[in-house]
Amino acid sequence: MGNQTSAVSCSGYIENDVIVHAEKAKNDFPFPPREGCVACSCSGRIYVFGGVVQTNHGEGDEPLETNELITFDIASQQWSKVHAKGTPPPARAAASLVAVGSKVYLFGGLSHMFGWFDDVFTFDTVTETWSIMETEGNKPRARDKHQGVAVGTSIYYFGGFGPLTDEDVELEEDDEEESEEIPEANDQEGAEFGWFNDLFVLDTVKGQWSQPMHMNLGVPTPRAAHGMCAVDGNLYIFGGRDIEDRQNDLHIFNIASRKWDTELKVQGIPPAPRSFHSMTAVGKRVVVIGGRGRDNSHFADLHIFDTEARHWLQPEVKGASVGAPRGQHIAEVVSDCLVVFGGTGNFSTDRMQCQDFYRDVWLIKTEELIKGGIKVSHASSNPNSQTV
Repeated sequence: MGNQTSAVSCSGYIENDVIVHAEKAKNDFPFPPREGCVACSCSGRIYVFGGVVQTNHGEGDEPLETNELITFDIASQQWSKVHAKGTPPPARAAASLVAVGSKVYLFGGLSHMFGWFDDVFTFDTVTETWSIMETEGNKPRARDKHQGVAVGTSIYYFGGFGPLTDEDVELEEDDEEESEEIPEANDQEGAEFGWFNDLFVLDTVKGQWSQPMHMNLGVPTPRAAHGMCAVDGNLYIFGGRDIEDRQNDLHIFNIASRKWDTELKVQGIPPAPRSFHSMTAVGKRVVVIGGRGRDNSHFADLHIFDTEARHWLQPEVKGASVGAPRGQHIAEVVSDCLVVFGGTGNFSTDRMQCQDFYRDVWLIKTEELIKGGIKVSHASSNPNSQTV
């Protein structure tokens, strides 16, 4: 797999004894592959919503967005389509799906037909019913490619891309990559588009939006397609694309103090700059997989950030890693497994879209991701590492 070759050297490669095995699930995703679907883990299942379905129709066909809800049962490794009741969300891609208790919360996303969304829908996994969530307070503006994570009964949302208002910090009016990848951006008169670095909180009990006041400087640059997860009351944000390029910076926000860690000292080799990667909390560690780099190539690597030791590790991955290099994939913990599936790869700069769409499913035992660590003699540099 070459798990150590995609990193930008920071303080040198850290020798470690972490070994993980990636096992291919017995069943691939049985439905047409899709780009920009979102997922979360809830009640022993993974719930997958929406995306742009790849129909293999003729060139020039309009994107076929879906609002299908599909589940993966880890015990049987079976996929099934949910025949939901209630009021389903309109079809969309690049939204966020977050579980709190037995409900999942869908926010935002993008439709090539209707543009960006700022709505919230809930799905009750017990009654299998969709509902529109009525909220109060200052809600986020419409956006896609943002990230959301649950902490208790609240959901924290950061970043994304979408239409701006006059109050936004001035950004470039036109970015070549974003305008190419988002054709509807050219269809909305008088609108400007850009990245966000705002942080919103949705109290799922009260249905109340709020914006925590940041008690210090250090907020990340506005960005989208980044990774975010929560460990022990901290939000961890890594990478993503901002107005300059794809990045590989790490940011930590403490929820209780409402402060960003401005004196962050991290050891080891961080992942190369990327967006559309996955970032998943596994115990006290954060796992980053894949993504799209600055040259539009994709990664098939796996990196671990230890939140206690504050260092990056590149474990030895046995098997076929997570298959082909990819981004926009799903990586969710359910039961004792990290489940990785789907995604896209082989980005074409001529067509400004990915050419390969994946349906394979990979399983990694979570116990392998949290055990092991730094070796005593760790001062050696990694001969395979390269600066990107």
